[in-house]
Amino acid sequence: MSSSSSSTPKKCKHKSKKKHSKGDKKEQKFRQRFKQQIMFTEYKHQVKSILKTLPKARTITRAFQKHATDRNTVVSTSVIGKLTIAAPEAYEEVLAKKPCGETVLAFAKWSEAAIQGDEDVKEEIESMKSGGTLLPIRRRKSV
Repeated sequence: MSSSSSSTPKKCKHKSKKKHSKGDKKEQKFRQRFKQQIMFTEYKHQVKSILKTLPKARTITRAFQKHATDRNTVVSTSVIGKLTIAAPEAYEEVLAKKPCGETVLAFAKWSEAAIQGDEDVKEEIESMKSGGTLLPIRRRKSV
């Protein structure tokens, strides 16, 4: 009678999954939300970096792909970048009026209102677009 270890079936040990408490889930949601929020000042850098790669990429779409950025995201938030580059004093004014906890899209609407309210800033932005200092992006008008 020889006993071999190969004849005995081995039991697989399964790792039990640790259940997450509500505190862990809340912390995870907070982390995700924090990652999604980009500081308002970073939009200026995002626009400038896309502008740098635009001549090499030859099209705006390829420049967005190279930076792994969605076109709609850039279009909806490019107003912030335009305002910071064309009129930094107007940007600081809008930033000072910003309520705490405001979303990026709401801040973009405030920035758009500041641009539409000042004709000089509008003209400056149009001249910068034609000169290549700003991205030539226009929002499509809703019907």
